[in-house]
Amino acid sequence: MNRNDHNTNFPPSANPHLYAMLAVTVGFSCVGDYNANEQNSIGNWLILVGQYILTHAAQQQLIEARLENNNLNINSKKHKSGQGGPFTDNEQGKSNQTQRDEVDFILKAIEDIKKELENIKSNSN
Repeated sequence: MNRNDHNTNFPPSANPHLYAMLAVTVGFSCVGDYNANEQNSIGNWLILVGQYILTHAAQQQLIEARLENNNLNINSKKHKSGQGGPFTDNEQGKSNQTQRDEVDFILKAIEDIKKELENIKSNSN
């Protein structure tokens, strides 16, 4: 199933604290009048659902990383010897010099953000 086939509003883009509190509320309501054995059963079932989702997502990430050719193994002999990785070789076709434009862009964006925050701060006083 394609990502675009899903409702893009789920999971919601809610405040992280609110989203976590929703989980607390659901957990609290699942306890109800159940005894410890029943709570264990329900809790383990919910964990299994989560594990399935995480396992599925991890496999999808692995497949996508392999297709995009950016699946780096930092435990490999090649990487440990300093021969593998985005900072030590030219597999991506970029040297440190060609990445300078990207670094400059990021530094400029940070400066722009700082200026905007200073403007907001000075306007709020």
